[in-house]
Amino acid sequence: MELGEISFARMLALGAGYFGLVFAAGFALGTLRVVLLQPRLGPDASRLLELPFMVAISFMAARLIMHRAGAVGRMDALTLGLLAFVLLLLAEILIGGWLFRLPYSALLADAMTPIGFLNLLAQSLLIVFPVLVAGRERIRA
Repeated sequence: MELGEISFARMLALGAGYFGLVFAAGFALGTLRVVLLQPRLGPDASRLLELPFMVAISFMAARLIMHRAGAVGRMDALTLGLLAFVLLLLAEILIGGWLFRLPYSALLADAMTPIGFLNLLAQSLLIVFPVLVAGRERIRA
């Protein structure tokens, strides 16, 4: 293993941790959004209001996870972000299907709406945030 490379087990642990932080925050904010904001603003406006908070939380989670990872290369950071993104999508599909009894076609149809697309785009930032943080840390060193 070269300097800065992460073992497979560590990569899984860091990716799962990154996913867990973002998912927990999203679950909490989503609950608050549905209970407090959605009745007053409607579903689309409340989702748009939540979006920048989730992006900021995702970036802070990436900073925390990359700090724990130490000095890593950009490919490892990209892999870590991709793993967290895939776990997040799987969790959304499973929870949407099991907990809320949503058919998978409804989840796909939501992603095709402007608000759904923006949410998916924001979620995809999970992939690049660790790379940005890793590059930023390398510049500081």
